[in-house]
Amino acid sequence: MQERAARTRERLVRAAAEAFDRHGLGATSMQAVSRSAGVSKGALYFHFPTKEHLADAVRGACGDRFTAKASDLMEAGESPVQVLMRLPGLTAEWLGQDVIVRVGLRLGREQQRGCHQDCDGRHVSRELHDLLTRLLRGAAERREIRGGLPLRTCASLLVGFLFSLECRTEESASREELLESIAELWSLLLPGMAPVTDGSDGK
Repeated sequence: MQERAARTRERLVRAAAEAFDRHGLGATSMQAVSRSAGVSKGALYFHFPTKEHLADAVRGACGDRFTAKASDLMEAGESPVQVLMRLPGLTAEWLGQDVIVRVGLRLGREQQRGCHQDCDGRHVSRELHDLLTRLLRGAAERREIRGGLPLRTCASLLVGFLFSLECRTEESASREELLESIAELWSLLLPGMAPVTDGSDGK
């Protein structure tokens, strides 16, 4: 029964993301989501009492994508700084292929601006910030980046950049344009983040 409920919930979240992607949160009805998911309205309201709860679930699924992928890459042997550098490129890929990430980031931007109610739920920006801070802290501990960096400020810059990728996608930027922006980002940030090596002071 629990497995069936989980599958129903997953179908509803995807159907909601697809509807929000096509029509926006405001213009999407709960009935349209239940119809698209092939789920009764009663089952929909059992899992999600309001449309904002649906939006919250999409944001949560988006945040889970990032956290799970970072964990998978770390378990596969990649270092914190390697994972950190992979995430923007993965985001560009997901924006073109994964409606959950695309809509989750969009809803996260709108949440930051206070465009709709919060229902005390998931905050994509906060979760991304925490994830990136952990990666930066791990990179600092392994001396992959320079010591003494303001890690939370660095994380804030990177979160803002990830949201900007979604914004540019909404404005029809191509994947190649996004990848070019990512390369420019690292060309600006990496010199200031690089660890200080022995002898770099000219002695």
